[in-house]
Amino acid sequence: MNKGEQTKQRIIQQARTLFSTTGYDATKTSDIAKSCGISEAAMYKYFSSKMELLKACVVTAEPDEETLAHPDLSPCTNEELVERYVNKRITMIERNHEQYNILFAESSRYPELSQYFDQSLYRQSAEIKEIKRRVEEGKMNMIQDIFTLELGLTAGICSLLQHDQMNQGELLQNLSEFRSEMIRFMKYGLIGRP
Repeated sequence: MNKGEQTKQRIIQQARTLFSTTGYDATKTSDIAKSCGISEAAMYKYFSSKMELLKACVVTAEPDEETLAHPDLSPCTNEELVERYVNKRITMIERNHEQYNILFAESSRYPELSQYFDQSLYRQSAEIKEIKRRVEEGKMNMIQDIFTLELGLTAGICSLLQHDQMNQGELLQNLSEFRSEMIRFMKYGLIGRP
């Protein structure tokens, strides 16, 4: 990565942190530039507007190779499938927590973010395809809309992580317990038993 790309990535990371903690409207471009150790004019060399920078900040990390491989999940039990889906969703949100904070906080005020919101939530993973297939075949409980399932799960995870962050880790002292509880909750809804 050349120096210009490094600077651009540093601007995105600093802006992402500020937008996530302070909010888009309350964050000044001068604060972003200062936190990067550059001038405001230099920042505008990389981003033509604060809104363009906001859009760059909400792009979530691409799924890993395993997610892209779309393995055959038909041999998995319903329980294994739900565990796999929830674990991947939690991992993705942990990796992109600031982006999700921004999306949840700002998308209602800035409709142009809605496409990023949809893209970050609804990636046709192998797990979702298999869950949809099993629901259609009656092997899992009926779900009216997979997007709503993903939105609800994502919002719940984000809220718990945000709450935990605000309370210095008191709620989620053991992340594996958190994962187990989310998996149990989803199993109950999709399969009818924890």
